[in-house]
Amino acid sequence: MREDRTETDGIPATVYDPGRATALLLLAHGGSHGKDSERFVHLSRRYAEATGLAVVCIDAVDHGERKPPDANVNVPRGWHSNAVDRMIQDWRTTVDAFSAIGPPIAYVGFSMGVIFGVPTVAALPSIRAAVFAVGGIPAGGGIDDQRLATVLFDAASKLDKTQVLMLNKTRDEIFPTEGTHALFDRIPASKKRLMFWEGSHDDWPPEMISQAVNFISDHTR
Repeated sequence: MREDRTETDGIPATVYDPGRATALLLLAHGGSHGKDSERFVHLSRRYAEATGLAVVCIDAVDHGERKPPDANVNVPRGWHSNAVDRMIQDWRTTVDAFSAIGPPIAYVGFSMGVIFGVPTVAALPSIRAAVFAVGGIPAGGGIDDQRLATVLFDAASKLDKTQVLMLNKTRDEIFPTEGTHALFDRIPASKKRLMFWEGSHDDWPPEMISQAVNFISDHTR
């Protein structure tokens, strides 16, 4: 496994290449985390080893190495919907930087990575398979963003050519089941799946991660 840390236009990234990869998997971390968080380093390595794709994980806006020194602990009102366009451009910039490996054909996002992931996948037509884990329409976690549902619903309606798997928790304190179903219903993909596990937002059982690995592998070969 080759792991390279780099930066493109101020976007810190780590690439996990299992060897001879010919396409990219974009992996997006959750809120308050970063590309170097232990959980996401582990996930990046696992996806690279299991799928044979080169996994790219970047620090989201205001996270990881991009976190402002005076950052407020609380999420500013409307922050997510205001950051969507920038995150889409960040992923486009990152994809261009690693085009020598191959195109992005898969996306896996967790929590905040789902919020930014739905619009990003809609904007990158080469992505064949996307896994959105522990995400949906938020109604907790200090997120106050009235525009966000509209932004996500609009993007979800454009996922007509992408295989989508949503993995969620029954007692998620940030993304309630109602919001998850509402987002899932807007996805027109003919082969979309929605699965639930008992538990809270940060409790990700091994079988949930395995389902994501298998889904990406099955739809990117």
